[in-house]
Amino acid sequence: MKRFVSLAACLAILLSTFSGCSGGGSSTQDTASNANTSKKATTDFTYWTYQELHISFMKDAVQRWNTAHPDEQINLKAESYPVDDMHSKLQITLQSGQGAPDLVDINVAKFSNFTKGNNIGLVPLNDIIEKDKDAFLQPVLDIYKKNGNYYGIDYHVGAPVMFYNTEILGQAGIKPEDIKTWNDLHEAGKKVKEKTGKPIITFETNDSWCYYIMITEQKSDYFDRDGKCIINNDVNKKTLKFMLNMINDGTAATTPGGGFHTEEYYKFMGNGGAASMLLPFWYMDRFTDYMPQLKGKMAISTIPVWEDGDVAPVFGGTATSITTQCQNQDLAKRFLFDAKISPEGAVQIWNVLGFDPLRWDVWTTDAMKKPNKFTEYFGDDIFDVVLKMKDNFYTTNITDDNFSKANDLIGKNVLFKALGDKKQTPEQALDAAAKELQSAS
Repeated sequence: MKRFVSLAACLAILLSTFSGCSGGGSSTQDTASNANTSKKATTDFTYWTYQELHISFMKDAVQRWNTAHPDEQINLKAESYPVDDMHSKLQITLQSGQGAPDLVDINVAKFSNFTKGNNIGLVPLNDIIEKDKDAFLQPVLDIYKKNGNYYGIDYHVGAPVMFYNTEILGQAGIKPEDIKTWNDLHEAGKKVKEKTGKPIITFETNDSWCYYIMITEQKSDYFDRDGKCIINNDVNKKTLKFMLNMINDGTAATTPGGGFHTEEYYKFMGNGGAASMLLPFWYMDRFTDYMPQLKGKMAISTIPVWEDGDVAPVFGGTATSITTQCQNQDLAKRFLFDAKISPEGAVQIWNVLGFDPLRWDVWTTDAMKKPNKFTEYFGDDIFDVVLKMKDNFYTTNITDDNFSKANDLIGKNVLFKALGDKKQTPEQALDAAAKELQSAS
């Protein structure tokens, strides 16, 4: 059972200044267009996020809005916090009924924490989604849907892809298109290991992305559509055993630093430490920003399958929501549509952030083919890969009420015990997780 935070603790958290990552504190940016000196009415909105890159995108969106809507100017006060701090602070402000932002980014793995029960502190967004619904990818919309209402709009599809180091593969006489199944990847890994001494892939021990992609492409999950815990089913156990077998024979290794967002991993992969990695499309900017030395060496490809009939699971990543404490919800919704899911906004998601936009009908337009840092790094055919998967996208059960707890167990417990220190077998680790989830429900 969850413990209620005491009133004193709530006040302390609300009044405190959160310290930021890398020693920094929370950051605040006024993102209104400075060029606008009109005395016409301006609406102030507060916006919270845990990703500084999103502030750059929202700043661009505000400037576009203010240029196109001289009679409805917006001033956006953007605040960035460490991810866990921001979500904790948001939960407290929504529960207390005061202090919440107007707009907020919510991580997909934590979204279910904000849609429990009947008193949801987020505004339904159906009216701005349904008019253009056929242009959006339904599996991603459904991630943020509860009881017929959409409560968030993602920045991207979150299509899973393989990033291949073609230089390392080439030394072993392998091309990305040769790898169609996970068994193909394993066999290719043996050649890569023999020729280069390097693993073909790394698997996380403190985060769940690889494992979750590998089970959900088989239409498995932590919970089924009815909320029944299936975290220790046969598919999940088989997948974890496959990963362990690759680690044991040296064709795979555990990810330096435990996950793909660490300095240790950036240095390792940037120096040619492994021949591939598995993560959603949005990871491209980590390569361009943190591993520039691999420019021209990395290819993006579809993920290996286990067998015919496997799907391409989509995960989104971060949804922007409007809280019920927002005083001008109509304007906030129209701005959110313009910023993220209008045709122009979708193109900007690609140009500014390098994400696969939710609005698929822009993917083949000329606007998406203009050169940018991502095409210069990975080549001009990036969206050809995503288009191959479009009709096979599959909605994961990532917003089940208990998903956050299950995902934490996998990322912080199961993978380390089964793949890291190997003190438990995959079966033992998953059975223990299932027992803990069932006892907590």
